[in-house]
Amino acid sequence: MPTTPSISIILPTYNERENIGPLIHQIYQAMEEEAEVIVVDDDSPDGTWAVVEEMASAHPTLTLIRRKEERGLVSALRKGIASSKADVVAWLDCDLSMPPSKIKELYEGIAQGYDMVIASRFVNGGGVEIITGSQDTPLAFFMSSLLNSFIRRVLGPQVKDYTSGFVAVRRRVLEDIRMTGDYGEYFIELAYRAHRHGYRILEIPYISPSRRQGTSKTGTHMFHYLRRGSKYVWRTLRLKLWPQSRSRREEP
Repeated sequence: MPTTPSISIILPTYNERENIGPLIHQIYQAMEEEAEVIVVDDDSPDGTWAVVEEMASAHPTLTLIRRKEERGLVSALRKGIASSKADVVAWLDCDLSMPPSKIKELYEGIAQGYDMVIASRFVNGGGVEIITGSQDTPLAFFMSSLLNSFIRRVLGPQVKDYTSGFVAVRRRVLEDIRMTGDYGEYFIELAYRAHRHGYRILEIPYISPSRRQGTSKTGTHMFHYLRRGSKYVWRTLRLKLWPQSRSRREEP
C-alpha cells in the first residue's frame, strides 16, 4: 500500500454483524487495497466490531475504531474523517443498501475535477429495489421522494438526492463545512452549503437494494418516517430562513 491511500472509506456501524463482512469484502473487490477502510463502531451489542477486528488481520488497510462512550451517525463520520489519510473521503450505509461497486464511479468523478460526487436515487437511472417481505416498503421510497421534492422546492434543484448519504468528497470541502446533526439531516446542509460555496457537484445514479439482514435505522412504519422526517424538514427550513453559514470558512 502507498503511504497515502487513494481514498478513505468511512463505515459507521451499529449492529451490522451480518452485513459488515460482505460489505468490506465488496469494497476491497471494487477498490482493492489502495482504499483505506475505517469502521467506526458504536460498541455494537451484536459484536459487529469483533467481525471487523478479525478481518483486519487480513487487510492492513482496514482500521477499527470502537467507540464505547460516544454514539451517533454524524459524530461517527467526523471521527472517521479525522482519522483518515486520503485527500478523497467517501462513506455509505453498512446495510448493503448502497452498492460498494459504485464507489469506483464516485472516485472517478472526483478525479474528473468534481469536489463532491453523490450517488443518487433521483437522477435518471436511479431508484430503489423493493422486495416483497423485506423491511423496505414502497412507503419508505414514497416518503423519501416526497421529502426530497420538498427540499428541492425550498433550497433549489441543484441537488436531486438531498438525503443520499452515499458520497465521495474532497477533504477541503469537509475542512470548510462542518457536519452537524445526529442523523441523515446533516447531508442536506453539507450538499446545500457545498453548492453555495461554489464547489462542483456531480450526481450519478444508483439502484438501492432492499435490506436483507438486520433492522433498519430509519424505521419500519409511518411513525418512524414522520419522526425522522421532521428533523429533515426543520433543517431545510432553517437553511432557507437563516442562511448564514456554519462553515469553518465563515467562522470568526
